Amino acid sequence: MKQNEANMWNKEMSLAQIFGQMVAGSFFAAIALGIPIAFILFFYFLGTFLPIESKQADDPTPDSFVQLKN
Repeated sequence: MKQNEANMWNKEMSLAQIFGQMVAGSFFAAIALGIPIAFILFFYFLGTFLPIESKQADDPTPDSFVQLKN
């Protein structure tokens, strides 16, 4: 490695790059957590418009969870 390449390292630039990567990672984490939460909240909000009778109705497929007994 050449002598002038070793002297080109800049601490402030390295810290700025590290901080930028941490900020980008926090945005990705917010997206990864935010999309499923928004999906669930959307359907919860949509369900609030359903009439009470539909929420208390019997399961339309009652046999879907029946297990076979040997």
